[in-house]
Amino acid sequence: MHACSSAEARPETRRAAPRAAGALLLSLLTLAPAGGASFRAELVQARLSGQVLLLGGRLDLALTPQVEDALNNGIPLDFVIDVRLHRRRALLWDDAVDGWTLRRQLRFHALSGQYLLSGEPALPPNRESFASLPEALAQVGSLEEVNLPIEVPVQPDADYHTRVRVALDIEALPPLLRPVAYTSRAWDLNSGWSSWKVER
Repeated sequence: MHACSSAEARPETRRAAPRAAGALLLSLLTLAPAGGASFRAELVQARLSGQVLLLGGRLDLALTPQVEDALNNGIPLDFVIDVRLHRRRALLWDDAVDGWTLRRQLRFHALSGQYLLSGEPALPPNRESFASLPEALAQVGSLEEVNLPIEVPVQPDADYHTRVRVALDIEALPPLLRPVAYTSRAWDLNSGWSSWKVER
């Protein structure tokens, strides 16, 4: 995927940008109900293989109309997937062993009508472009073949569990939109933490 430089934008595109931003901001100021949209860790499978945590499963991501409208008007959306590994202890609180953050950005390319996805770690090339929003969101929430190296030595007889959370990163939005997003329920998309047993 090749990024387009803003300096190469056509004059008509530059003139339309302030009008589009103003219209988008006006729509965001309408604090409509979230409409049942939510983020959930639908299914997570975790397994230890040596010093690697193998993660699988899916995260169910549903956008509110306001967030979807912003995406379709050229605002990129950043999703943050936090993963934590804990070792259970009988008499004390669980021991935090390691943690990782996966980032995925979704944007709509108006000329091609495609939803473009990028991420850290990088995604396979055949999973970067989608014709529909549901397909793109399914890939954002896919935890297929996620391998996370563990820095601390894994104890062979210990009981581990992993915690997973996915959220929309409001701090990654354009500065003009952040105050609106922070005060609007429509932009409060966060699954909260869920815990899953780690198999061996």
